[in-house]
Amino acid sequence: MEFKKDLASIIMPSCHKLTSINKICFENSIKQNYEDVEFLIFVNGINRTEYNNLMRFLETKNIYNHKIKSLYSKSRVAIGKARRDLLKISNGEYIIFLDSDDIPCKNLISNKVEISKKYDSNIVFCNAKLNKIKSSRNSSFYRNYYIYLSRFKNFFNNQLFEGINLFPNSGTLIKKNSKNMFLLNQYPLCKHEDFIFYKRLISINKEFTITNQYLISYNVGNSFTSNKLRSRIWHFKSLTEELNRPAINAFFIIINGFIIIIFIRFLFAISKVRNNSISRTKKISLK
Repeated sequence: MEFKKDLASIIMPSCHKLTSINKICFENSIKQNYEDVEFLIFVNGINRTEYNNLMRFLETKNIYNHKIKSLYSKSRVAIGKARRDLLKISNGEYIIFLDSDDIPCKNLISNKVEISKKYDSNIVFCNAKLNKIKSSRNSSFYRNYYIYLSRFKNFFNNQLFEGINLFPNSGTLIKKNSKNMFLLNQYPLCKHEDFIFYKRLISINKEFTITNQYLISYNVGNSFTSNKLRSRIWHFKSLTEELNRPAINAFFIIINGFIIIIFIRFLFAISKVRNNSISRTKKISLK
């Protein structure tokens, strides 16, 4: 996997046709003000007409003339496979994972590339805003990843924390280098593949940088109990099949995960959203 220096590759799997709700997601993604961007999208699960409509919209909104590459499948493609296929055709020194239902700030890439260079960091996370779009009334919350990622770094390698995915995926910047090139080439194909990917990525790089800026908004709906149960089953399988944890250990890790999630949500609830004109960025070493 070769790369062009300073080029940023947006990696976006999408199974969504263009709608009045998600137009801003695609528009803000293609309108990144960083000067050297390639936009890679794997559109799947929609028909050819819907695919063409989406691609025309992207071309119309491509005011910075970023290079657009697309893959298409009428059938649904697992998100891990979609990301792996896009990574194989990416040429950027920087990888930016974006979900097609999230809204990045238009300066997300430029800010994170600057942070990566300034702090000599291979991984850059940021805070996120959450929009609940399927509740009885639309509401917004804030995920202050800066607080817990900077305060609880000594626990990340502990199996106790394997019951949850600690690290946000959409909007994260990863710099290609000799340490993580193989991992990017072999992006996991399992369910909860982002959990496995970041578990391995952090263990290889032993560092990351987090900024308190809210550079992306995640659109989330209400999760039904059945969806949550299915998610926990997928997580259990990723622990036993990908990380080779004994089944009994994986079971208690999942239980611990529920407790940790409650604690972290409480932490998010009591943390105040500060005036982010005062930017705070911290590089975390896990060595």
